[in-house]
Amino acid sequence: MFQRPILDTMFELFSKLFTLAVLGIIGVVTYYLWIWTYWMRRGVKGPRGKPFVGVLNVLLDHEKPGLLKLGEWTKEYGKVYGYTDGNQRTLVVSDPAMVHEIFVKQFDNFYGRKLNPIQGNPDQDERVHLLSAQGFRWKRLRTISSVSFSNGSLRNIMSTVEDSALEFMKHMEEKSANGEIDMLDAYQEYTMDVIARVAIGQRDNKMFSDQNELLKIVRQIFGGSRKYLMLICQVFPVVGQAIRSLTFKYPKIAPFKLYLMIKKAVMERKEQRDRELENGVEPGEPQDFIDMFLDAKSDDVDFSKEAREDFSKRNMKITKELSADEVVGQCFVFVIGGFDTTALALSYVTYLLTVNPEVQKNVQEEVDAEFGDSEIEFEKLGRLKYMDCVIKEALRLYPLASISNSRKCMHTTTVNGVEIEAGVYVQMDTWTIQRDPTIWGDDAMDFKPERWESANQSEYKGAYIPFGLGPRQCIGMRLAVMEQKVLLTHILKKYSFETGPSTSIPLKLVGSATTSPENVFVQLKPRNQ
Repeated sequence: MFQRPILDTMFELFSKLFTLAVLGIIGVVTYYLWIWTYWMRRGVKGPRGKPFVGVLNVLLDHEKPGLLKLGEWTKEYGKVYGYTDGNQRTLVVSDPAMVHEIFVKQFDNFYGRKLNPIQGNPDQDERVHLLSAQGFRWKRLRTISSVSFSNGSLRNIMSTVEDSALEFMKHMEEKSANGEIDMLDAYQEYTMDVIARVAIGQRDNKMFSDQNELLKIVRQIFGGSRKYLMLICQVFPVVGQAIRSLTFKYPKIAPFKLYLMIKKAVMERKEQRDRELENGVEPGEPQDFIDMFLDAKSDDVDFSKEAREDFSKRNMKITKELSADEVVGQCFVFVIGGFDTTALALSYVTYLLTVNPEVQKNVQEEVDAEFGDSEIEFEKLGRLKYMDCVIKEALRLYPLASISNSRKCMHTTTVNGVEIEAGVYVQMDTWTIQRDPTIWGDDAMDFKPERWESANQSEYKGAYIPFGLGPRQCIGMRLAVMEQKVLLTHILKKYSFETGPSTSIPLKLVGSATTSPENVFVQLKPRNQ
């Protein structure tokens, strides 16, 4: 006699659950359709892609870099167009005036960067670093960290960079005798050695060694295709947040391995310094970034009412020093960033010198004139003006990390007549801007270092952004250039780059986060032969 009421109750419960499920599905579909049609409703041209993913699957293609695809769309849709990538609405810009407006003049409206969910919440993450931080947290981190990249600090670590360069040259002597060398792989060994020494205090040399665990871990982070994982995470951010949480809990996952290595190095150094202070031993000159970040302190940190309120609502206090977690975060991002980008920059310079022997000869003559048989000194590196031009021109033609030239609109505003709503992301089409013949002339696609010898920097305002522009310009820019100049000086004093049977002309480019040559095979020919 009680069976029917129970069945009725179960049926009613099932009906409610089914209705909620249907409404939930309708709500989700409606939300993603609203995102997907955003630019259509605003009358903005651009590639539409597919509902839910937009053009994300195209941008994440490793074999056909999405950052180069932007240029194809720019030709089709103009210097300002929009697309959706997952649940993000992105405006693409290749107008230098708009770039300057967004990066410099309206920085307060565009201080956030475009991040994916796996990178975490920049407002809450205790390990937040300069690349992802935004607002008052970024401003404080930048203010405190800037002293670590002063001329004095770079001079302190010059000897470390030099040691890595000399060790690299020993290996080149052996490898050059065996024929062609993939300089991309070789440069990764060098940049990993430099960054391991200056960012996490590695003392012993592990270059070109099977025991180089750090290099294996970082290559795992950069290697392989994660297209579909990133696609799912960006379409459904909650999945990305869950994966980030898991990533930093399981020690077998590469990012967590790296985090643990860096945290161990930072905490050991901190404990050592604390013991020395207890025993009355004053700290000496900083030898690496751990020391520099632990020492870093600034009286210029913003303690305004607005800043205090911003930190307070996140249950944080403003301090003049970096916390241990923040030191770990800064070292983490410099290991990741310093490894890949500098190795790629060296690779592009090498390729361009190889296929432009006259330019290479000019660099060698400058190196010989400035150094001859003398040691490489920090101050003398600044005299390598033509090498500066070569590096600048290589970065103009191959702006390898242009994905970082993105911003999040924090407050609805108008830029050069284009209204941009809060929450919209802006991606600069760096490759198009830096190869635009209307800016650089009919020889824009030519490798011409001489264009920088008499260049008026103001005429390229917003048009040359390999390290970004404005307050968020790459803080490690001068360190990266120093690393390149030290190693190139050593190599070009002794060798010339020449093409070999495996040299790819032109380069085959791959990648999604950064744009990399697939390989850079060249021959190192001793100059005295």
